[in-house]
Amino acid sequence: MNNNGFITTELAGRIDHARADIIRIYKANGHDSEAEELMKELDRAAVDKTIRVVFIGQYTAGKSTIISALTGNNEIIIDSNIATSQTSDYSWGGVVLTDTPGLYTENREHDERTIDMIKRSDLLIYCITSDLFNQYTLEDFEKWAFTLNYAGKMFLVINKMSKEDGTYDSLRENYSLSLNTSLHPHSVGEFPCSFVDAKDYRDGFREGNQELMAYSHFEDFIAALNRFVSQKGILGKLDTPIMIMKSSIDKVTQQVVEDNSQKSYTALLARIERKVDQQRNQLSIEARNIIRRELKPIIDKGYEVSRQLGVEDIDCTEDDITELIVSVCEKINKKLEALCNEAVERLNCEIEEVLNSDTASYFFKSISGSYSEKKHLFETRETKVCRAQFDSIKGVIETATGKTIAMATKGGSNSAGFLIKATEASGSQLHTVVYNIGKQFGYKFKPWQAVNIAKNIGNVAKILGPVVSVIGLLVDVKDTVDEKQRAKSVQKAQLECRQEFIDVASDLEAQYSSELSGLFTVYDDITKQLQTSRDNVQNLINADNEMTRKLLNVRNELVAIQTSIF
Repeated sequence: MNNNGFITTELAGRIDHARADIIRIYKANGHDSEAEELMKELDRAAVDKTIRVVFIGQYTAGKSTIISALTGNNEIIIDSNIATSQTSDYSWGGVVLTDTPGLYTENREHDERTIDMIKRSDLLIYCITSDLFNQYTLEDFEKWAFTLNYAGKMFLVINKMSKEDGTYDSLRENYSLSLNTSLHPHSVGEFPCSFVDAKDYRDGFREGNQELMAYSHFEDFIAALNRFVSQKGILGKLDTPIMIMKSSIDKVTQQVVEDNSQKSYTALLARIERKVDQQRNQLSIEARNIIRRELKPIIDKGYEVSRQLGVEDIDCTEDDITELIVSVCEKINKKLEALCNEAVERLNCEIEEVLNSDTASYFFKSISGSYSEKKHLFETRETKVCRAQFDSIKGVIETATGKTIAMATKGGSNSAGFLIKATEASGSQLHTVVYNIGKQFGYKFKPWQAVNIAKNIGNVAKILGPVVSVIGLLVDVKDTVDEKQRAKSVQKAQLECRQEFIDVASDLEAQYSSELSGLFTVYDDITKQLQTSRDNVQNLINADNEMTRKLLNVRNELVAIQTSIF
């Protein structure tokens, strides 16, 4: 979290400044009630500046046990029945962990307390048992994750693993498949996820039983939770007040503008903007999942080789490692190229759906009487506005989809009703970038190039360095009676060996992320174009409306802050 300290402070300052500007503008223009409502919402969202991690899920999932194991607080009530009737806060490494009664307790008051705390949360830990989802918990999880859009700040924990038979790795693999089936078309890979037994860890810690603690895999969860809080906690917390302020501005400016075409125009732009944002976020999640999932065999190989050190003969060569990297990168190349193409087509379909919506129909009908494709020397202000509105929509559509729209009368200029004619253009900016990325994956980022990258940063030969050193060590110390020193040396080499494989995977992940950065830039460009279109038309309509102009300037600043956050 410390790494984000400077940027967090700077962005928080900009958010506070935007808040003050909005309140001042509202009050100066007689919108006192709106100012009061906005301040209440923002104050409620910022009760404290501490990151709040809220534990939710079915009441039998072991939320209280997990928090007890995390904090070392043995006074937390643990019960097979409903252990918690109130929400309770516990400190953990500067973060507030909130225990909740859980859901489906057959107590409406309990459910309301939990729901209220979810809305106040910065991050969510959703807990289920090794029984996995049932009808009610699945419905609840999907509601919070996908319907209410909390997925970006949710962590899934599967607790009580020790009651199941089988090895941990096989259970985790089988459970992941089951979870993917339940969550389809989504997947468990969209969330940080841990399989643990909190009670075993808690008991093992009390008894000093290291074997029981290791068997619980709880320390893996602690490490993953730390990463989750560090990556999402502080910056994610900043997004809530921004969304509240943007919504307030949109509400007030829409009240100011009474022109029907402007209302439908603003609504149409907002729908397109939501589609672009959703598709960009979905692409980001899916690409990240592909890269990390497909790079995992490299990390797994590191653990496999390291386990052999000092125990058995090493059966891994530099050629084996090279072959593995080539195979991994070939898979990533193919999947990312396919994903990028799918993303473009997906956005095309989403925007075409918007164009066929009632909102779009209402907009085109509302401007039909005043729209003129050509500029005239003496034309009304209304005509200028309608043409500017249509041209802005047309420009955004072409940028995003590579298609252009045209308004034409149906059956002649005297007929009522207008048609939207879609024709193929030369291709969108997204098409162009995806094409270039495909070329990068296919040529510049050939598998052999990936191996070169690995050699440059991790050095495939270097990976085997610890292996060679340990082999030599084992020869040198085979007759040594100092077993502790020998074990210590072997352990050090094992750690070094694993880290080399991890370094290779991390650098490859960075390389792929860099290749994809251009695609996300285009999505940002579309969002900026939408904002520019909104501003240009708004300026025509509200040339003398100082309040609206000032609010739009603040909104632009809020959009810029969001871009910095994400």
